[in-house]
Amino acid sequence: MNRRSIVLSALGSAAAGAVLLGAGLVVDARRAWFAYLVAWTFGVTVCIGALLLLMVGHAAKASWMVVTRRVTESIVGALPICLALFVPLCFGLAKLYPWVLHPDEHKRHYLNPPFFIARTAIYLVIFIIVGTLLRRWSRQNDTRPSMGLVRRMRALSGGGLPLVGLATTWASFDWTMSLQPEWYSTVFGLYFFAGAFVGAIALVSVMMNVSRLWGPSPLPMTPDHAQALGRLLFAMVIFWAYMAFSQLLIYWIADIPKEVTFYALRMTGSWTAVTYLLVFGNFVVPFFALLNRRWKRHPNYLAIVAAWVLVVHFVDVYWLILPVYDRAGVRPSWLDLGAILFVGGLSSAWIARRYLDAPPVPLHDPELAEGLGYEAAV
Repeated sequence: MNRRSIVLSALGSAAAGAVLLGAGLVVDARRAWFAYLVAWTFGVTVCIGALLLLMVGHAAKASWMVVTRRVTESIVGALPICLALFVPLCFGLAKLYPWVLHPDEHKRHYLNPPFFIARTAIYLVIFIIVGTLLRRWSRQNDTRPSMGLVRRMRALSGGGLPLVGLATTWASFDWTMSLQPEWYSTVFGLYFFAGAFVGAIALVSVMMNVSRLWGPSPLPMTPDHAQALGRLLFAMVIFWAYMAFSQLLIYWIADIPKEVTFYALRMTGSWTAVTYLLVFGNFVVPFFALLNRRWKRHPNYLAIVAAWVLVVHFVDVYWLILPVYDRAGVRPSWLDLGAILFVGGLSSAWIARRYLDAPPVPLHDPELAEGLGYEAAV
């Protein structure tokens, strides 16, 4: 399938999703806005995770990550779409966040629509500027090789990681935690970050395998590259589980009513089953699936496990947001499908266009030769 076909197929999916969401706004506006928030949050977390992955690769001078760079850059390139897709949410804040119609006297100076929108714009602009510069310098280095460009990418990545990390943390407070404005958690930013990172690594793994098999310029992905990606995914799955358990343990021990509302809401009705699904689906299953070194070395196998992890990351985002709408239990809706098609279709079209417009690997990166010949440690 050529680039034009891929982009048109993705845009067709987005058009179908837009029709479904438009109908949903007429039939059940509040449920439609929640479906859209879930799809948007899932998309933006994966893009942020990809930005962090790209920056870590530059800062650490990881040679094997040179091979994954173009895939990662293409995902990061969808961040402007995330900013554009946030604009419709500005018109649905009253349907989503209780503090819009019922402001808390002590929090109204922070939790109010104008300041919320301004903060979100700042977060996304930070992500977009860093991602755009890294991608632009990387492409420039293809045509005009320069160690100055390489040093710029490494300096921006190393120096910018704290800023991007802080912006991600505050974004998690605004976009997700403020759905329950009476609840707070100092660990939640790390939980949000871990989920974003896991989702990004999973998508990169899937795209690497697809490009290896069907790309117009087959990606030079070896079993050693697959093993390196698998190890990273394995580590971040454990980190996600650690953050989730740390937050639960602290609240369980303290047993303060205002703090346990988060878990009380998600352990009610059929939401309990989703909670256990996350425990097994986002930790137990990938933990054992990625434990064996030989299995991780098969790109097809890694892609299957990564696809599972990516789907469960969506379930994680769904679990963070939808209980606020329906406290009785999980009830999937056709509006969820519409939101996924719309957000996913536009994002996929943009990512595919970005990836297929560039060489599959950075042509003149000083670490390229070592990265292509990378051999994973036993």
